[in-house]
Amino acid sequence: MRISGMRLQVIFMSLIMSSAGIAAEVDSGVRSRILENRQCKACRAPGASFGDLDLSFVSFEAADLRGANLRGKDLTRVVFKGADLRGADLSGANLSESDLTEANFSGAILVGANLKDAQLADAIFVKANLTRANLSGTQFNGTKLNEAMFTGAKLDGASFFGADMSKVHLEGAALNEVDFTGCILRGAHLDGALMKGVTLSGVDLQGASLAGAQLQKANLKNSNLSHANLQGAQLSMAQLSGAKFDAADLSYAIGVKADAMGASFIGANLSDSNFKAANLTETHFKGANLERSLLSSSVMCKTDIPEPFRRMGRCDEATFVTDVDDL
Repeated sequence: MRISGMRLQVIFMSLIMSSAGIAAEVDSGVRSRILENRQCKACRAPGASFGDLDLSFVSFEAADLRGANLRGKDLTRVVFKGADLRGADLSGANLSESDLTEANFSGAILVGANLKDAQLADAIFVKANLTRANLSGTQFNGTKLNEAMFTGAKLDGASFFGADMSKVHLEGAALNEVDFTGCILRGAHLDGALMKGVTLSGVDLQGASLAGAQLQKANLKNSNLSHANLQGAQLSMAQLSGAKFDAADLSYAIGVKADAMGASFIGANLSDSNFKAANLTETHFKGANLERSLLSSSVMCKTDIPEPFRRMGRCDEATFVTDVDDL
């Protein structure tokens, strides 16, 4: 059946007007449930605007809030467990101590939002925008964060145990003491991130960019940083034992007194790097570029590092130092 151009236009305009009506104001039934019971479990309010409605302590468990306007709202201790908030706008909202477990925030906008101490286990934030958000102490355990934007976000003390953070944007983010155990950070953007004392043991960081990242005393044991960009990264006193840096760019990186025992730097670029007094026992450097690298006082037992560089170090593991102030 053929539909005339005029009829199609009428249908199209009707859809637009219908959508505009939904976005303008939350319906009376939803409003009544919120005001009377602080309960909106499984309610439907896609594209709704909640205006000046007080939403603090409300339960939106399993609610449909796709595309909802929640900008600047006080959502303290609100329950969004299992809720659908895809494409919702929560810019500047206060979600501190809220329960967001299993909720779907894919494509949502949370710029400058406060999620301090929120619970986000098994939530979905694929391509969500969390730029400059406060996420201190937040639990992201098992969360899907693929391609999410955390640029300039505050994440001190947060936990990302088992989270999928492939291609996530964390440029310049504060990540000190954060636990990334079991995470997938393949292709992640961590340039200039503050990561002192972070736990990245066993983490997949293949192809990630950590140029200029601050990783002093970080735990990178057995992590995979093959093809990663660590140009100018600070790795002093970091734990790098068993880590893979194959074909990675570590030019101008500083790894003073780092413990890289058993690490692999095959085909890596270490030109102009500084690994003075590092533990390079049983490390692999086949095909690595070590031009102008500083390796004096490093422990080099059972390593395949070229002879000219091996002469800079020693094979006396008992004298390996850990106090950077001794240099």
